[in-house]
Amino acid sequence: MEEALRAAGFTGIEVVDDVIYARSNPALPEFTVREIDNIWQLAQTWPLRASDPQIAAWNALHPEAPMDIYQGETRITQRATLATLPLWAELTAKMVAQCVTWRRVTRQRDEGM
Repeated sequence: MEEALRAAGFTGIEVVDDVIYARSNPALPEFTVREIDNIWQLAQTWPLRASDPQIAAWNALHPEAPMDIYQGETRITQRATLATLPLWAELTAKMVAQCVTWRRVTRQRDEGM
């Protein structure tokens, strides 16, 4: 999987305790890749708790990368295959941008990011 990620253009690839960490863009946060029951799973989290309607809207637009709440953060996941890796880069960027927008909408005046 590490070589497939490199070939697909991902950066910052490192392995810690059977978890692969990588970035779809150097400016975006790391995502993880784990092998679960012989299936590689991609996961991107963002420190925001999306609402149920926000999650439903994302899932309607992106059923291939469902959103949920994992350990208090918003997360998208997708099965990792050679065909899905290029799409994953686009999805992580969209997810981060969407979470930033949601955060800005709910932020109180004079509150930090």
